[in-house]
Formats: sequence, C-alpha cells, structure tokens
Amino acid sequence: MGVRHIICFGNELHGDDGFGISVYAQLRQLTWPSDVEVFNAGIAGLNALRFLESCQQAILVDALANVGHVGEVCLLRPEDLADSPVQLTGHGQGIPYLLEALKVIREPLPDILIVGVEIVAVTPFSPGLSDSTEQAVSKTVQLIRGLLPE
Repeated sequence: MGVRHIICFGNELHGDDGFGISVYAQLRQLTWPSDVEVFNAGIAGLNALRFLESCQQAILVDALANVGHVGEVCLLRPEDLADSPVQLTGHGQGIPYLLEALKVIREPLPDILIVGVEIVAVTPFSPGLSDSTEQAVSKTVQLIRGLLPE
C-alpha cells in the first residue's frame, strides 16, 4: 500500500476551527498500522507541505464551509475544491492553495482525500466546538478508520 499520512488542520482557540485538532487528538488514541502516520498541522499553511512528502496517500482533515448541512461529515477529492464554493476555514489560503503548491514541488502526487465537517462558525479566541461539530468528530474518526484498512 505504501506510506499513508493523516494531516489534521485547525486552531483550537477559534471555536469550530479546532475541529481538525479534535480529530487529531482522537486519532492519536488509536493503534495504526506501521505505514500510517498522524500529524497535527495546526495552522501551518504552506509549511504543511512537509507532511505530504514521501507518502502515497494523504487524508487532510479540516473544518469546511459551504459544503452541506451543519454537522455533516464530507469526503472530498482535490478536484471537488476547484470548481465549487467550498471553503476550508482559516490557515491563510487553505488547503486548495497548499494543493496547488504541492503540484509544483512533487511528482507524482499522492492520492489525496479531504475529510471535514460543515461547521457553525469560526469564533476567534473562543475555544471549544459547537455541539454539532463536536458530534462530528467521532463520525470523522470512524470514516478515516474505514478509509485506511490494515
């Protein structure tokens, strides 16, 4: 299968923007096959490119806006971001910008999936997730577990 990375983005100090970091915390509690690594990318922006090195598959986890209903867990491919109003919250230019930069520095590209939840709001300097986003954390962990079989 090759090396697989799970890269979680977010800022736990800004309400629902901490979604990816909450997912990261739960993922770290699980036992993974030796070819799976889990990363906390926080608000790394382009610095997160290092997490996409030397992997064949990457799952990017982040809070989403304009995808579906609040609390809905979504599974996207990079091409889904190209022609839609999907917004990944915070982190400078976000995952779409990161993926464009990746195309410049890496060939072949890893197989990339984006997993996220439609959030209520990013609330600066207000730690803690809304109820609907909090409930989506365990659903997201289950989805990722299913995407990365042993």
